[in-house]
Amino acid sequence: MAEALDYPVAAPVDVDPVIFRAQIIQTMATRYMNHMNGVEPPFTMEEAYDAAMATWDTDWPDDPKPRTIEAAIQVTDDDLAYWVEE
Repeated sequence: MAEALDYPVAAPVDVDPVIFRAQIIQTMATRYMNHMNGVEPPFTMEEAYDAAMATWDTDWPDDPKPRTIEAAIQVTDDDLAYWVEE
């Protein structure tokens, strides 16, 4: 399993940032999997997780602000728009 680079996250009060980071990455992976099902062959969960990790390990437009689920969805959707255009 790949290790996420240590970008700051905007964890809610009383939530460990490591847990919140994992939640953000899982949200991204689920979004990849759900949106890539129309592509042949569809993404497996492992491929979706790999895509999420690759996106996590890139610079985001709002870096260095702490990462949020909302920002992760936007970055994932931007990447998905690229995949669908090809």
